[in-house]
Amino acid sequence: MPAFLLAMALLAGQDWLYHPASAAAQDTTESDSTGVLGRLVARENRHPIASARVQIVGTHTTTTTDSAGGFELLGLPPGVVVVEIRAPGYQPGTWRITLAPKQVLLHEFQLDLLAYQLPGVVVEGERRQVRFADFERRRRSGIGSFVTQEQIERANPTSLIDILVTVRGVEQICLTNDCVAKMVRSPPGCYPQYFLDGEESTPYFARHTPPRDVKGVEIYRGSSEIPGEFLGTNSGCGVIAIWTKSSP
Repeated sequence: MPAFLLAMALLAGQDWLYHPASAAAQDTTESDSTGVLGRLVARENRHPIASARVQIVGTHTTTTTDSAGGFELLGLPPGVVVVEIRAPGYQPGTWRITLAPKQVLLHEFQLDLLAYQLPGVVVEGERRQVRFADFERRRRSGIGSFVTQEQIERANPTSLIDILVTVRGVEQICLTNDCVAKMVRSPPGCYPQYFLDGEESTPYFARHTPPRDVKGVEIYRGSSEIPGEFLGTNSGCGVIAIWTKSSP
């Protein structure tokens, strides 16, 4: 039996659950290649999800799931890879996986349904819940650093830079009359890309957001950490994503 069909048979016959905090599946199979053989299902009913986009974050390596939810990504470099999966009607998922040389990882991936909205009806509270659910999902994945509303309120900072520089790997650079955040491992003059409520923002506008208005902050210090939704025009210098309380 070909390796991919064998992987699908194994996945279909076992009740595997994926926990984002442990970003590795348990079984492997030897091969001349290094990669991932997966099956994508809906979490609530385990039905296969077809035509989903699967990507290795930070690369051009992509594929789509077949009618049984199956996919394969072979020929990957050994080490840590970040798998991102997107499907219409489902919340995107991100998994951090460590691959040994010539290891093919077999795993069942699961996505959650998006909250359903009646056509033409916008419930602001529900939209915010979905948005912050993505924030919590990424925080639980263990990739990047996160500052919550509670941490900001406890610190009572006078400016956003005061809280950003408490994160490991972030330093403060003062230029003339303004101080900015910079990733420690970025070269001189290389400053992070800012996102404000999911959209690319100018650094000046974003970093002067009043701390009392901030719901949460995501900090990604390099390209290996950055989720696909934050791959912007200057993401190579790191990403700081700010979520405010008031935006829907």
